[in-house]
Parts: sequence; structure tokens; C-alpha cells
Amino acid sequence: MKTYLKMSVVLFLLMTGGSVSAAQEGALKNKPVEGTQGYRDEIYRPPEPYKGPPRTGAQVYAYRCAACHAKTTQGAPMPGDDIEWRIRARQGMKVLMQHTINGYKQLLMPARGGCLNCSDAELKAAVIYMLERSGIKQPS
Repeated sequence: MKTYLKMSVVLFLLMTGGSVSAAQEGALKNKPVEGTQGYRDEIYRPPEPYKGPPRTGAQVYAYRCAACHAKTTQGAPMPGDDIEWRIRARQGMKVLMQHTINGYKQLLMPARGGCLNCSDAELKAAVIYMLERSGIKQPS
């Protein structure tokens, strides 16, 4: 495909009266922009560390959790859904936090709920926030 593109450019230049030297042909090659190596590096770059004061459960929920839990995406229970949260609370806080930190069934819940710069304490506060909004006390 790259060869086809180069040949198309060369043919265009020749047809329009231009000529291509070896130096010009080398300039046609893609070169990375300074400071970045492209999309792949950008998506795998770790997030900037959060430098502010610890966030509350409500803040973390609004920042990341609400993206799925505010609309029951793929079965994510909404705060206030006491039936679904009661089922999850029966597993205990240890299991809830394992699912929150490590993710759950890979596609259903991303690791750390998608908040890669949230501390474990902030994530726990978000879980407690959703439980309390559902009328459920923090499980042991």
C-alpha cells in the first residue's frame, strides 16, 4: 500500500510537470511528530497522577463510575437499586473491592472502574457511596 501511494504521488508530480528527486522522495515518508510516537503510545501512557486532596465517594462516582452505573450499562447497578446492590453486598466488601480494583469479567467492569489515578481508598469510598445511596450499610 505504501508503494502504491508513493507511485501515485510520483505519477501526479510527473503529470503536473514536477519532478521528484531522491531527496524529495525521502521527504514524502511519514515521520513521527516530535514529542509523541503516535496513537499506540498515547493510549498506553499511564494517566497523570492525581495531585489534589482525596476525593469523596460522590466525586469519584461522578468522575468515573457514573459512566456505567448511571445507566445500567451491561448490568452495572445504579445507585438506588437496592435489590441489585443487596445481592452484591452479600459477597462482602473484600469481594466488592477485588472486583472494583481488578475489574470484573474483563468486559463488564474495567480495572479500577476506569479510574486509573484513583487510590484504593477513593475507590472504596465510591463503592460505599453507591451502597449507601441504595440504602445498604457497608458490608464487612
